[in-house]
Amino acid sequence: MYELAPLTGENIPWDILINYCNKISKEIKVRLIVLINDIKSSLELNKIPEQIDYKLIELDACLDRTWEDLNTGHWKDVPINYRHCYTICSLLKCILLEVNLKDKSTLEDQVIKEIAKQIDKGLLLGAPIDQQPELLTNIASKINNYCSNKISSLTSEKSLEFEIDDKSLSYELLEGCEWLKRYKTPSMETFYREIFKSKVPAVLEDCIGHWKALTLWKDQNYLIKIGGMRTVPIEIGSSYTEDDWSQQLLTLAEFIKGHVAKENDTVGYLAQHQLFEQIPELKNDFTIPDYCNFTDDGKEDSAIDINAWFGPKGTVSPLHYDPRDNLLCQVFGYKQVILYHPDDRKYLYTYDTRLLCNTAQADPVNPDYNKFPEFRKAQGFMCHLKPGEILYIPPEWWHHVVSLSPSFSISFWWN
Repeated sequence: MYELAPLTGENIPWDILINYCNKISKEIKVRLIVLINDIKSSLELNKIPEQIDYKLIELDACLDRTWEDLNTGHWKDVPINYRHCYTICSLLKCILLEVNLKDKSTLEDQVIKEIAKQIDKGLLLGAPIDQQPELLTNIASKINNYCSNKISSLTSEKSLEFEIDDKSLSYELLEGCEWLKRYKTPSMETFYREIFKSKVPAVLEDCIGHWKALTLWKDQNYLIKIGGMRTVPIEIGSSYTEDDWSQQLLTLAEFIKGHVAKENDTVGYLAQHQLFEQIPELKNDFTIPDYCNFTDDGKEDSAIDINAWFGPKGTVSPLHYDPRDNLLCQVFGYKQVILYHPDDRKYLYTYDTRLLCNTAQADPVNPDYNKFPEFRKAQGFMCHLKPGEILYIPPEWWHHVVSLSPSFSISFWWN
């Protein structure tokens, strides 16, 4: 039944897709229902749909129209049916692209890359189908394994580590700051009593030494093999508060080779991205710290959000706060982090815009006391986060983060 599309065509809930189509605009709904029925019938008969090139053009038109809907207004206000529509269109396009390979085998690498890119765009911009939420993720894993095997034959098995000159790093304490307290392998009881319950930031040493990621992810070739063909959102520019900031979709390989492994005139940053939901194969290389099991009194357990922070020397997260408990785990590279108590908000000159309401204008590294005179009254706490170390950041504690070298961090947000 699925000989024509073994990567993308298995276990497709056709009837469910049609039900979702009934919730989208009539303009696209009519086209998609016809396409779904035709593709389904063709796969069941193991034949290539008629006029497949025209159908691909139709799907591209639907994707373009939905893209416009997705990019109107604030992302959180986008109706979920637009995102479901993008998921369905992405899925159908990828099935047709794979089916079309039967007549165009010489273009296999090019088409597989296009399929991988569209699936990733579906994951990034679409929304899961409730009855089968792992649909695109499972397809992406199949494609990922296929691509990994292809890349293995093209890349060197020799390790190619990111260049990190740790001997040239400066560890000076900045004016207006004091060092954060450090704990060496704190017990669960110590972490709960002295850190979590008290809601004070602290550096935790020697807690994640068992992670395979600490050694594997330093190797460019390993990351490229696992997910090099996958498309990820990259922040371009010095900081999200600056005018030069933008976003681009790049493959992980393009990002590593163009921004992390060598100097670039523009800073690129894979920031606050749920990379491990997109490429679950990387989850095998780390575990969720047990400290995330603690919850505040009266609160129920909540899902743990795991985000990747990957980039070259010089990436900056401006002074901001997050509403949840955070364990920032350093996989490789070095970061400088400066924190301020929530009560110091009045000295930090916060932005008054909706998009930057959790961000401050004051820069702890290059303070401008003429422009922000009250900032002198803020008490900073500072640390240099090294490979294998964890920084606990309590909710609403302001923090400013600078990468001192190529760096990969994982944050665990919970509570």
